[in-house]
Amino acid sequence: MVGGTLRDIRAEIRSLSCPDGNYEVVCGRSGIAPSVVAGLTFPDRTTAGDAAELACTYHDALRRYDPSIPFDDPLVHEVSPTTIPPLAMPPDNPQTRFSLFCHDVSGAVFESLSALGHRDVESAAMETYLTLAEVVGDESDYCLTMVWSLMSEMDVRLPPAEQTAVVERAAEMFAPIETPNPVDATLRYLESVDFIDSYSARALSDEGRNRGDDARTIEDTDATEANSGHPYWEFTFGGYALAERTGRIPTLPIAVDLLRRTPARSVQFVDGEALAENRWRLRVQFCETGPSDGLVSVDVAENRWLNDTGLYPHQE
Repeated sequence: MVGGTLRDIRAEIRSLSCPDGNYEVVCGRSGIAPSVVAGLTFPDRTTAGDAAELACTYHDALRRYDPSIPFDDPLVHEVSPTTIPPLAMPPDNPQTRFSLFCHDVSGAVFESLSALGHRDVESAAMETYLTLAEVVGDESDYCLTMVWSLMSEMDVRLPPAEQTAVVERAAEMFAPIETPNPVDATLRYLESVDFIDSYSARALSDEGRNRGDDARTIEDTDATEANSGHPYWEFTFGGYALAERTGRIPTLPIAVDLLRRTPARSVQFVDGEALAENRWRLRVQFCETGPSDGLVSVDVAENRWLNDTGLYPHQE
């Protein structure tokens, strides 16, 4: 299956890397490293070139199922303390950013399912995807269909503890990003790749999380409080690409990005709510110890907006 192929390619790339290498691989168009080589360095230019070719092979494996995946332009650069300037303008096409994000997430989850021995879930997700792809009218929606298929099959075939293990392992495949406020960073990133179109967030005190008071917006909360003083957060967002009306809010892509920004803490999505005007609310708790939870989907509070016909699976 595709997960095993992707896992083998990643393992080969990592076997070529070394912790103090002088060369790295970045995309020539954007100046950003493709996810499969992000955070890795290589001992010489030739080895880095081999890694760049393997990075292309990684996406080629997914492209067999989704021809809309953008082609990579990985180039070898000497490691520099400054950001590598792009050779061309970064992709400003929202669909390109959206597609790359979806495939990064789905590729990592496929790898994780394969590594943890969930071949039945991996196969079921691919079968669901191939079935849905036959009726999807626009190829640009294939990438989202792949993420949805993974989320759906994990939801029904894996118990919560196994779901957590899969998502945590998938998040570990991305280069960790240290940030003082992971909630804001994740929401800003999701907005930048067109997975949501707007958001707001606030920190809740231990008592206020149940009453809805004693809350402050991200702008009112400094970095120290964001990490330690306020383990509970509530955020709302609109235009969610995976929004649906099945009684649950998919959290998989949000969880993968949030976990890579909080590598030493557990993340628990507590509950969700469907709001008016195609907006959604989630609450999340950060813990120093204990398991993560709700990393694939969470129950939606019953309200009159849950079955509103104005809520669409994917907002163009």
